Amino acid sequence: MKVAFWRFAHMRYQGRKPTLLTDVAAFTWFTFFALVYGCALLAGWWPDILEAVVGTILIGVPLVGGVLHRRIRLEAAKAPDALYRKRIEAGS
Repeated sequence: MKVAFWRFAHMRYQGRKPTLLTDVAAFTWFTFFALVYGCALLAGWWPDILEAVVGTILIGVPLVGGVLHRRIRLEAAKAPDALYRKRIEAGS
């Protein structure tokens, strides 16, 4: 999984730099839906299975995507060939 992640990061961002805007958008999405669902739970609403799955997807996917994109952005900021070196180091 690590190899595939760094291969994707290198292939996607070898010609352009990852932007901070993507991180901000993902974390804003996560914060908004975490607050909405958190307030609803505090108000006494209990979701059924489908609503819980949708809520988990709306909260979890942007959070994981934002964290992974931030990791790529921080690694790419080290050097121009940092993503390539990380890809090689991971075993690809």
